[in-house]
Amino acid sequence: MTSARPVRLDQLTSLRFFAALAVLASHLWPLAEFPNPLQPLARTLFHEGYAGVSFFFMLSGYILAHTYQDKLASGAISRRKYWALRMVRIVPLHWLVGVPLGIWALVQGGAAMVPKVAVNLALLQAWVPDPDWYFTVNEPSWSLSDEAFFYTCFAALAFCSAPRLGLVAGGLLAINVAVVLWQSSAGQGAIIVEDRNTLTHWLTYIAPPARLLDFVVGMLVYRLPRHGGGTRVELGVVTLLLGAMVAYPLLGLPDVWRMQLAYLPLMALVIWAFGLGGGALSQGLAQSRSLVLLGDASFALYLVHLPIVHGGLAVQEWMDERALPWLVWAGLVSLVAVALSVAVFLWVETPVLKRLRRVIEARVA
Repeated sequence: MTSARPVRLDQLTSLRFFAALAVLASHLWPLAEFPNPLQPLARTLFHEGYAGVSFFFMLSGYILAHTYQDKLASGAISRRKYWALRMVRIVPLHWLVGVPLGIWALVQGGAAMVPKVAVNLALLQAWVPDPDWYFTVNEPSWSLSDEAFFYTCFAALAFCSAPRLGLVAGGLLAINVAVVLWQSSAGQGAIIVEDRNTLTHWLTYIAPPARLLDFVVGMLVYRLPRHGGGTRVELGVVTLLLGAMVAYPLLGLPDVWRMQLAYLPLMALVIWAFGLGGGALSQGLAQSRSLVLLGDASFALYLVHLPIVHGGLAVQEWMDERALPWLVWAGLVSLVAVALSVAVFLWVETPVLKRLRRVIEARVA
């Protein structure tokens, strides 16, 4: 027996906070470099927090299928209005953070930075296979470049039957596996060489066509049978994911596999299990107003956290001998980032989004 999903999937919204927190943890690199009580976890679990991006991409496909698939297929919403609604979801906050940082980049780098900043603000940076471009201004914003591509693709993918969508996913998987095998056989499995991101990093982690696989898998997960699950299943998939995040680096699984493919089935299991909402963990996540708020603010956290980390590192360097212990520093940086993200969500993102949505509803056919 199947059951209809609710309009809001608050348990998945809450999980977004933990995914954003994982990405933040992956950028707290001093915890891995310098002695502190959490150093072993920082070198494994925290370091693998970049896998939170896979969760976001897959969840994006799942949520768009939940929200827009039937509307687009039935003609209840036009592709033009759909695309406009999706872009106002990401562009205003991207510009809020990116414009000041872009100005700073221009001050620091001069005229040579103009095209890079322009490409970043236009959300095209992920298409350039050079870290000096896709990591320009605010590094995490490369994923928004991917999301803009996904949103465009979804307007066509929403009309695919499940078997055809499965073929699309299978084709993308075959291409991604072929790329990984090619890079591995060429001895280019590392994502960083001499402190610089390699082409492998772009091919397996950044490139929008490669990451479209995560998005399409999310759409497919939404179409899976809507029964089963429960508390034991939820606990099992969480344990499996966390165990993998510790085991993969300890076992020396090459970067080229870990960037996407090794986490693909695990993230699919997490979203499937919690999307059902039948277990105690899902119910707790959905019923916690604080976690739902933090999940709603996760987009802001994703965009503001790295500038705060960089600022925190500058303060540590300025303090010199009075610098805080790294664990204390990491805790303070994280608290500031989370607090700022909530403030941005409540007082900037929400009112701006409401106003822009009203304009689109009134003016876009």
